[in-house]
Formats: sequence, C-alpha cells, structure tokens
Amino acid sequence: MEIDVRTNGIHSMAEALIAFKKFHEHPDDVFALKDTILRSHHALETLFKDVLYQVNPALLVTEDRKIKEIIEGYAKFVKGETATVLDEINTTNLEGAIERLRSLGFVDLEEREYKLFRDSVKELCSFRNKLQHLGISANPDIIGRIIGTVIPRGIDILDAISAHASEKPFDPIYSSARMLDHPSIIDSLTPIYQEAKSVIELLRSNYDSLIQEAIEFFSGKEFSDQCLTLRIRDHGEVGARPYFSELDSTGFSNYTYDMGKSLMWESERIGKPTPYEAKVNITQPSFKKDGAIPDYGVAKGKLELEARIFLETPNGSLVLTDAAEKIGMLRGISVTIKAALEYAAEALMNDWHYDARKVLSANGHLIVSITAVPKGYKSEEMEVIALYQEKLDHENAPFRLHCFVEPDGSLSKNRILDWDMKTKGRVKFK
Repeated sequence: MEIDVRTNGIHSMAEALIAFKKFHEHPDDVFALKDTILRSHHALETLFKDVLYQVNPALLVTEDRKIKEIIEGYAKFVKGETATVLDEINTTNLEGAIERLRSLGFVDLEEREYKLFRDSVKELCSFRNKLQHLGISANPDIIGRIIGTVIPRGIDILDAISAHASEKPFDPIYSSARMLDHPSIIDSLTPIYQEAKSVIELLRSNYDSLIQEAIEFFSGKEFSDQCLTLRIRDHGEVGARPYFSELDSTGFSNYTYDMGKSLMWESERIGKPTPYEAKVNITQPSFKKDGAIPDYGVAKGKLELEARIFLETPNGSLVLTDAAEKIGMLRGISVTIKAALEYAAEALMNDWHYDARKVLSANGHLIVSITAVPKGYKSEEMEVIALYQEKLDHENAPFRLHCFVEPDGSLSKNRILDWDMKTKGRVKFK
C-alpha cells in the first residue's frame, strides 16, 4: 500500500474542510476545532513540501544535513527500501518550506499579502504544536481567522505554481518540476469531499475577505454629521455598591446601563472586570448671593464624567452609515467617554441644600474614544481606533443638580444629577 505525497496532502485538506464546516456550525465542538488545526497544518505542510521535493529533494533538507546523508537516501530509495529519498532525513517545517519557496520565486504575493499569510501560518503552527504535545485554550474567532487566511491563500499559491509549471516548461526552476503540473486543488478535493468548494468560499467570505475589507474600510475613514445623545443620572453614594452613574446613549453609539445592571455584573464578575463603569465628579462650587432672595444667587462649578463600556460584539451598539457589515466584523469594543463642563448657574445654597436650577453659561468638551479589534485578532495584534470630539455649552449640555450639604459646607455624596448632552459631529478612525 502506498500514498504519494500530494495525495496525502489532498486527503488531509479534505478532512480539514470537513472538520472546519463542523466547527463553523458548532463553535463549541472542541474536537472539531482540534481536527481543523491538525488536518489543515498537515495538509499545507505536505503540499508545500511536495513542491520543494519535486524541484529538488535537497531543498527540503535542513541546513545541518550533509551531502552524504542525501546520497544514502537516494541509494535506499533506488533499492525500494524507502518511499521517498528523504524518509530518514530531517526536513524543514511548514514555515521553512514557504520561506524557501518565496526565495525561489514560487510565492508571488505582494509584501503585505505575504506577511498576512506568513503570520497566520506561524500562528497555525503554534496551535498545532500545542495540540501535538499538550493541549490548547483558544478563541474560536481567532482559529477561524487563521484558517480563513491560510487555507484559501495556500490553495491559491499552490494552484498558481501548478499553472506556471505548465506555462513555463523551459523556466530554469519550473522545468525541473514537471510533476507540479497538477489539476487544481478544488478539482482534486471534490471527489473526496463534494462540499469542498463551498467550504473554501465560506472561509474566504466569512473568515478572510470580510475581515480584511473591514480593516481597510475603517483605516482613515470619517463619518460626518453623527448625532450622539447622552443622558446621565447620578445619585452619588446611595444604596448598594457599585456607585455607578446611570447612562443612556443613543445615536451612533447605543447602550443603556442602569443600577440594576451594575449590581448584576458586580455579583457575577468574580474577579473579572465589569463591562461598565461610570463616575461623575462634582467640584465644590463657589456661590455668590444676589441679595434679593435669601439663599439664592449664582454658583460656579464643574462637572466631570468618565465612563467605560466594554462589549464583546457590536450587537447594534455602534451604528454608522453604510458600515453595518464592516462593524459586524469587530470584536472587543471598548468605549471611553470623557466629558467636562464648567458652568455658572442660578442656584440655591444654604446649610442643608445646594440646588443648581438653571444653567446660565457653560463651557466644556465631550470626547468619545472607541477601540476594537477585527474578528479573530487580539488587541495586541491590531486595533481599530475611532475618536469623536465636540464642544459643550449651556444649550447642548444642560443639567439639573441637587445635593445635600455637609456640616462643613461641602457637597454631600447624597445627590441627584440629571445631565443631558446632545451633540453632532464626526467620527474619525485612525
């Protein structure tokens, strides 16, 4: 019984696609995940090494091997003692085979495309090695992105090599590799797995092309005339912890967080960071009585808001014109909101109460920064960053504030703040 190198690789590729489809349909199936990684690694390593072998078996040998060992390998092969010339000689790995093919001119990709392919191959090799020797803990999105990069691109490269072999019979490299003139990978896979083509297209569309398109789409993109309405309700340090301000956001960024959700997350997180935090700082105001009505006058002070929201997936939280499909490719969305407002307001202030009733003038700013990563990436690998900045004044950021006053004249943590911001501006991605 004998299996040649290419047939071996094609069979593993078919098994990789079968496992991937199962993994795609059931992301929690860890064994489908395992088979996807192991089979796709074996398929690509075997097929790429076959190209080097057909050109010259010596191209596969690691640099520390000696000519004598290669000659002995040929002798055993001629005698029928081994299936290939290199059965008993250490050969290069998948990454090494691809690098050698690139240096020989077989891998014709522009630098950015090649780096994307090479980096994904390196990640695949890392996961494969962990599985081969121990075990793994992996994010399904990351595995999907890696497989979606290496299999379609790997197949394209291998098919291009076969096409060039038939087109360039007298090329100094290709002429020594006549065996590279193969049917396409798809044609070779279909008799083994009829759905091979549709699964490869699934990889291209769901796990490769859309992700890359999203990265390119957001780079330097600006979305003008984006409305954002923020409503902040703050009760200071009243009731059970955590003492988070309630936040309702509508417009290009949508979410609602109240005390009920804060309490639920606080009880469930068990050492994990809460997906929502919001704090308001209220400075001690200066107060000048106007003399006409007791305890009434003009107060000057400052409000500051800092909030952070973390979302695993967009789920309608980020809405930008004609960008829904691309937004769907984002994960790990972190929104940071910072607002500051210096104000002068008609107010009541005595030994018990501080009540800012009408904002006379105000000056401040709102900054919303958004970071996310494309599906399948980690934050340290790639971030999509957007910024929204607008000025605040007494018309677009009015508030009503009531605080109790401590015996020393300072504002109590027992308070009620209603603060509304309505802005319109541009969201700019880096």
